[in-house]
Amino acid sequence: MSKRQLNAAFDSEDFLAQYWQKKPVLLTKFIPNFSDSLAPEELAGLACEELVESRLVTEAEPGKWQLRHGPFKDSDFTQLPQSNWTLLVQAVDQWVEDVADIKTLFNFLPSWRIDDIMISFAAQGGSVGPHYDYYDVFLLQGQGERNWKVGDRCDFNAELVSGEELSLLQNFKSTMEFNLSAGDALYIPPRFAHWGTATNDSLCYSIGFRAPSMAEMIEGFSDFIIKDQDPAQRYEDSKAQAGLRRAEIKPELLDASYRQLTERLAQKQEFAGWFGCYVSQPKYPELIQPLDDELSPQDFAALLGDGVQLMKNPSSRFAFMESAAKDCVLLFVDGAMVSFSMKQLSNIVAFCEAPQIVPSSSNNLLADPEITELLRQLLNQGSLLAAD
Repeated sequence: MSKRQLNAAFDSEDFLAQYWQKKPVLLTKFIPNFSDSLAPEELAGLACEELVESRLVTEAEPGKWQLRHGPFKDSDFTQLPQSNWTLLVQAVDQWVEDVADIKTLFNFLPSWRIDDIMISFAAQGGSVGPHYDYYDVFLLQGQGERNWKVGDRCDFNAELVSGEELSLLQNFKSTMEFNLSAGDALYIPPRFAHWGTATNDSLCYSIGFRAPSMAEMIEGFSDFIIKDQDPAQRYEDSKAQAGLRRAEIKPELLDASYRQLTERLAQKQEFAGWFGCYVSQPKYPELIQPLDDELSPQDFAALLGDGVQLMKNPSSRFAFMESAAKDCVLLFVDGAMVSFSMKQLSNIVAFCEAPQIVPSSSNNLLADPEITELLRQLLNQGSLLAAD
């Protein structure tokens, strides 16, 4: 259970009805008495690591931002000016358990929707410029203060500053303005323009939510169904008639192929299975490594007998889906799908919601041979980890 708690005055039902994916809102003291999970110096240390995704944005002159990608060196930070720069480190929840703990506070939303927690340190005046994101984000303030200006929702015609890798808005017009202190959060729905500037040296935790684009879903699902496509099923024009012009494509002769195509795409059950696999794909799959020596069922039983706890790999993603059509529950782990009978629903739900599997308190799960075998396989593939 998280040592932090949301403000008791926060009404999740009202938030979902009034604001989620609709309009921005300031959530004052969203997490009361909030304390940072790491110091700015520790964040800079993470940005020097090879496997950590990081960026450094400096504003050399007003309205002119420069972007550099990590990993960085210690000397990169000692050479920075006193103000007007921002360090952004992606997916800090993968590396710092206390940051990952913040995600549990958002249990009023599906866990598979959370992408990661990016943390930014901004020196006084630091900013990344006016922009918008394609996803929902909660901007949770840590130490220091930050000023946020929010504009209207943008569309694909929004003009961007040419030649900028940061995709900055050329014409930003503020309609709302907020000053955030520690524990305050600003919720920004997809595509709303926003611009944050550090009032003083400050940390900001950006809890971002993944949202596959239509292009990604079309590409991904079509690739998925192509694998099982019969190569003998091809374009046919058995209703062709005499009199066609030499190079003419008769629209009516496309009807059969178009119907076959749309029928193949209109497979909701298949789409649901693909979608579960897609959104459970890990952000950093290279951080999920199988055991050097695979555990046999006997080895795994001995491990549990010794009281070893099983922890979820911070890089792994877990989700499930009830399939009424197939009368089963589908479990999705790291882009793969496993089907269980509906009698296992409570066990699958408990497994997905549990932060760890403790032999002394997880009797229901460990008493089921099917679930025990699942846990063994997930440990062998690296989705679960044996606690030290």
